[in-house]
Amino acid sequence: MHPIFVGRQPIFDAHEHLVGFELLFRAGHRSEAAVTNGDEATSDLLRSAFVDIGLTHLVGPHLAFVNLTRSFLDDDIITSLPPEQVVLEILEDIEIDSEVVAAVQRLKQRGFRIALDDYQFQVHHSPLVALADIVKLDVLVLSTEALAREVETLRAFGVELLAEKVETAECYHHCQQLGFRYFQGYHLSHPHVIEGQRLESLEVALLKLLKTLQDRDPEPSELERLIGAEPDLAAQILRIANSPAYRAEQPTVDLASAIERLGQGRIRRIGMLLVLNNAAGPSAAVEQVMIRARMGMLLARACNLTAPECECHFSLGMLSGLDRVLGIPLRRILNELHLVPETEQALIEHKGPLAPWLETIEAFEGPANPPPAGESPVAPQVASRLYLESVRWTEDILDALSRT
Repeated sequence: MHPIFVGRQPIFDAHEHLVGFELLFRAGHRSEAAVTNGDEATSDLLRSAFVDIGLTHLVGPHLAFVNLTRSFLDDDIITSLPPEQVVLEILEDIEIDSEVVAAVQRLKQRGFRIALDDYQFQVHHSPLVALADIVKLDVLVLSTEALAREVETLRAFGVELLAEKVETAECYHHCQQLGFRYFQGYHLSHPHVIEGQRLESLEVALLKLLKTLQDRDPEPSELERLIGAEPDLAAQILRIANSPAYRAEQPTVDLASAIERLGQGRIRRIGMLLVLNNAAGPSAAVEQVMIRARMGMLLARACNLTAPECECHFSLGMLSGLDRVLGIPLRRILNELHLVPETEQALIEHKGPLAPWLETIEAFEGPANPPPAGESPVAPQVASRLYLESVRWTEDILDALSRT
């Protein structure tokens, strides 16, 4: 994992109501972008904004303005963005030709709104301007007369005008009088940098695997595809399948056989353990979460719950501390997994039918008292025995993982 950054500058209407944010590439807590490669900056911004941090956390219900280089106009990743919330900005350094116009036409057909960034009108651009919804004018580089001419020319195309780099109250009021609808600049708000955490590729693959395992009957071929996409994960799954605990007469040499031998339940648990084993979190936190997971399962077995319910309680214990190991907010992890409401309620709010189970598990980690006998799933002496069994199991698993 490593920190990632996204700049965002608010965009307001003529009544100073917030309508959206322009999302900006940032390499750290700096106001400047320091871009040396536009395509790489766009790629990094798209991943950071839409995958790592998430659009909801960045802009809420408002619009997201995203700059595109020429190579991204036809990129498949753009079609995965929500067109109802994303405004695509065509950068000013893109040479306007028939290919660009055709690509913008396809984006319009998909429902995207198009903005022309830092634009100055030229007659041969008319086909592109006719497709645009918003034209952004840099009011710092245009004289009063030039700005008025641009506004008059663009008004014939029926586009909405956005004044950017509005740095004074006088400029703001002047643009209002000219008929601008949107405004962006230091007079209204400076850009702010939002920091998040990026999962490494192995951790992303594991979360996708865990998400797939939430399905009642995940296809073995889908599990094989997800595991096989990460060589490190596939190798560890094969090693565990051939370990003394699971080894059969013949060694397992392919993923399909390993998945069949281990079964979905064990694959789920092994996947979670590998998230921990490959994480950079403190070893004490890893051990603690593994104890929680094992105890959750043992408590469920002691209460004669079904196998799927036992798996659910293993997940409950594991996820209750996974955020401390990965350094990622728990809500972010849960957003990836889409668990049943009862599990999320216990993890986030410490309420609901599963909360006493979690309280029983956590009671052995400090001075906290276990839940009342009427609420605890098992008697106190049973819980103590299961906790000691969980500690021994964790020690054995950590030892085995260190050898694979």
